[in-house]
Amino acid sequence: MNTLHRHPFLATLLITVLCAGVRAEPVDFTLEDLDGKPVSLSDFRGRWVVVNFWASWCSPCVRELPELVRYQQHNPDVQVLGINFEETSPAHSREFLAPFGINFPNLKIAKTPLVPFEPLEGLPTTAIVNPAGEMLERHVGPVTATHLQSIIDRHR
Repeated sequence: MNTLHRHPFLATLLITVLCAGVRAEPVDFTLEDLDGKPVSLSDFRGRWVVVNFWASWCSPCVRELPELVRYQQHNPDVQVLGINFEETSPAHSREFLAPFGINFPNLKIAKTPLVPFEPLEGLPTTAIVNPAGEMLERHVGPVTATHLQSIIDRHR
């Protein structure tokens, strides 16, 4: 701390860096849904959004899907968006998702990274976006409906 008193520039820089993370910038992307229609994250401004990256070969992703369905069913004020991390046909994605009774849009991954969501550290990855469009949190690994609600409640 003595160093900070002797170097006011360092103290100012440290405060600036620490405060920079307090308010995030709005994020956006546009991807195609399984019918080829464009869906933008900004379409859901004013609502909380749960962005979930998954793949059919990812067993934790498969186990997590019923939790996402349950969460969407009980929280219509929050929008869940699934993003298939595999480059597969829409028909393959529909066939894979059918048994789960998916009740939220699923989108096809883009060829270019979705910054700041990517690069991913693993699958599944879930990001929480507030009504202003700011990504507040990113979680690697499966989530439960209860866990999602606790994350959103913590940021409200």
